Amino acid sequence: MSGHIMIVDAVPTNRIVLKVKLGSAYYETSQASTPEDALRSARRHPPSAILIGDIESITAAELVAVLRKDTRTAHLPIMVLLSTQVSQARLDALQAGADDVVSKPIDDVVLLARLRSLQRAREAEAELSLRESTHRALGLAEVSSSFTRPGRIAFVLSHADAENETITSLMRQSAHHSQRVTAKDVMSGMFDGATASPPDVFVLIIENDRSASIALQVLPELRTRANTRHGAIIAVTRDDMRRTAATLLDMGANDLVRMGDLSLPEMLWRLDKLVVCKHKADRLRNATQDGLRAAIIDPLTGLYNRRYAMPHLTRTTERSREKGRGFAVMVADLDHFKAINDAYGHLIGDAVLRDVGRRLRDQLRAVDMLARLGGEEFLIVMPDTNRRAAIATAERLCRLVSDHPFVFEGTDQEIHLTISIGIAMSGGAMLAGVPLPAAEIEATDLLNDADRALYEAKAQGRNTVELFKSAA
Repeated sequence: MSGHIMIVDAVPTNRIVLKVKLGSAYYETSQASTPEDALRSARRHPPSAILIGDIESITAAELVAVLRKDTRTAHLPIMVLLSTQVSQARLDALQAGADDVVSKPIDDVVLLARLRSLQRAREAEAELSLRESTHRALGLAEVSSSFTRPGRIAFVLSHADAENETITSLMRQSAHHSQRVTAKDVMSGMFDGATASPPDVFVLIIENDRSASIALQVLPELRTRANTRHGAIIAVTRDDMRRTAATLLDMGANDLVRMGDLSLPEMLWRLDKLVVCKHKADRLRNATQDGLRAAIIDPLTGLYNRRYAMPHLTRTTERSREKGRGFAVMVADLDHFKAINDAYGHLIGDAVLRDVGRRLRDQLRAVDMLARLGGEEFLIVMPDTNRRAAIATAERLCRLVSDHPFVFEGTDQEIHLTISIGIAMSGGAMLAGVPLPAAEIEATDLLNDADRALYEAKAQGRNTVELFKSAA
């Protein structure tokens, strides 16, 4: 995952050293010696990421803040390289908007792994932002809220007796719900149950070689299991575990902190940020699922709509050809439904449509597809069905509507209604090698044939079933 990295540092030697390190990983680099040069260059030719080292006139945190306020650079991944070990300087840079802070001396392997992780995270964030804007354009996005609910954090220890003072302090001071779990708990499926509430963030505590080995097993498990694969993961490693740290980042850890850099305020801030990002991603996934459902479900009856029904009819046509089995297509329409709306109002009319949809659905097989095409018209697709079975089913549906009046709260009388149904049959002949457009055409023809049969049923006095004549 190479790209263009901008190096911002007032010391020429630092820039040269970083250029060589990045060049070995096939990154292109550009250099800026002052904050002003960095801003001009980043605005003109936005890089893949920015590395900020030792600069003069302003602090690294101040430069980060300026970059984040500019719409042309606000989205760029930014890593700050600090010579000082002062924890407040690290926290200032993070709070200003830096994606990562690394204390010197810089390890080449970990630096490159951090850059790869940083770029992946920004690409994922850009994709989420794009989806969010699409949902907003479609009217599917909820009104954003500044409120952030507490998250769930699991501190994963190598064994039950492991102790860490910083972890104890974090659990005490964090606003989130925290718990200690062992690697064995995770591996045995502690969060796999349907009723389990998986953590938003997993903190892998790696203090020795044994816990490092365990963490390298736990992380892929978390990324594989359905209930935990979307959780954020932060690894806390010993300072000398360069290879382990790089591997964890490449395997999907979202964040990494060396124990030598560990401070309570910084960890609290990092955990808060990971929880916010996780909740945002969860909301977007839920909105996507709800949006997809809304796109194919009729909101009044809860049945499939026309957008879903037509592709399904095409797929049923293709399957019929492959298996050599016939299927039935029915179009059902309520008789004189306008009179119901005129006499009782649209609220009662809507209630009738919902009840009709429920009755039809309850009488069909699980493999049958029922959809509302619009108004008072319904489509039924019955795979692996012959003519006799299709007619018998349609007649049963007619009786189900005509013989059982509708009664609703707010009306003082029974509402009598009938339904007419037109049927078209597909012969299911084997047509090897027929392209998809032909299947779509046949599906449309079948729907039109069922429509013609429905008109004939209406002409015959309604409350009846008609089979399309050429299919007889």
